[in-house]
Amino acid sequence: MKKSTKIAIISGIVVVVVSVLAVTVHLRLSAIEGNEVNSNESASHKINEIVNSIGNQNATNSEANESPEQRANEGK
Repeated sequence: MKKSTKIAIISGIVVVVVSVLAVTVHLRLSAIEGNEVNSNESASHKINEIVNSIGNQNATNSEANESPEQRANEGK
């Protein structure tokens, strides 16, 4: 396969992944805006909520989220 063809295919895949991520963030932000009672929140606060919700889905019940006290209590 030619080098230019490979570059075109990889570029296409990157565009699709970025587009899906953008649509996902847009839909989550729209859902948060629709459900919020307080409309005075800043966009950065809403984006932080989205990032935290995505992070929480990936790190549910993870030991990385435990405090030192929780780790100490596990051995007891």
